[in-house]
Amino acid sequence: MKMRRSEILFLYDVKWGNPNGDPMDENKPRMDENTDTLIVSDVRLKRTIRDYLKDYYNETLWVSGKAVTPESRKKELEIDSKEDAVKKCIDIRLFGAVIPSKGKGAVETSLTGPVQFRYGRSLHKVKWQFIQGTAAFLSREGTEQRSFREEYIVPYVLIAFYGVINDKNAEITKLTESDVEKMLEAMWYGTKNLITRSKMEQNPRFLMKIDYKEGVKFHHGELDYLISLTSDKDDYEIRDIIDFKIELAPLMNSLAKIKNIIEKINYKIDERLTFTQNGETKSFEEIFSDFLTEELRLE
Repeated sequence: MKMRRSEILFLYDVKWGNPNGDPMDENKPRMDENTDTLIVSDVRLKRTIRDYLKDYYNETLWVSGKAVTPESRKKELEIDSKEDAVKKCIDIRLFGAVIPSKGKGAVETSLTGPVQFRYGRSLHKVKWQFIQGTAAFLSREGTEQRSFREEYIVPYVLIAFYGVINDKNAEITKLTESDVEKMLEAMWYGTKNLITRSKMEQNPRFLMKIDYKEGVKFHHGELDYLISLTSDKDDYEIRDIIDFKIELAPLMNSLAKIKNIIEKINYKIDERLTFTQNGETKSFEEIFSDFLTEELRLE
């Protein structure tokens, strides 16, 4: 089946953690300091996806997380060509890669991934907190003094990621519907499965995939800028999903203008998330009742 142009909107939240620390700045949460907006790199989301695909599907990955050169990875996986790389590695089919080849430049050996995500951003203002604590071990032998640990966390943040699946590039990397289904599953359950100290309570809240009709070479764009978080609390006081609602009217109204080229809207929603349309609480199905919608069955 030929891939269609698609768009993805993904919301997840984090409590008392660090979604994406900056190693060049004391591992502080990445922030847009002009707006107090928290930022998460697309690399972090792709890492979540890759880890899930490896752990639960035993998929072969080009980017394994190990510090290796492309040449050594190519040798390890016994990859002889771009075609071979595409066949073996699901993350190349999804996100692309540069496959080194003797005597050829980057342009000749690169594969542009059909799935691209913009940096994620918080839908509200956030302030990080600096926490100090006592470490588990002594600072050195022969002393009773324990060392101290320091970390930067945010009490709560709701993050939105926007992505596109390009049908033309999907043809080149041989991306399949099965690959995309696995990726969506990895986004949802992989986020839940992050269990490090800084990421132990990350919860997927909303996942939407818009499929355009076959042959459509257009996509709307900026879906994350057409939703907004509304709350009676100040942004900095938000601590849980019950403290706010997500307003969907601008998104629905904008998509209604191009309804004729939209095939279907797929979605998955956490039961604790509340939506509104022009301030009135409604279900997702009610708000998008004029569209063909289907709940994602992520297994």
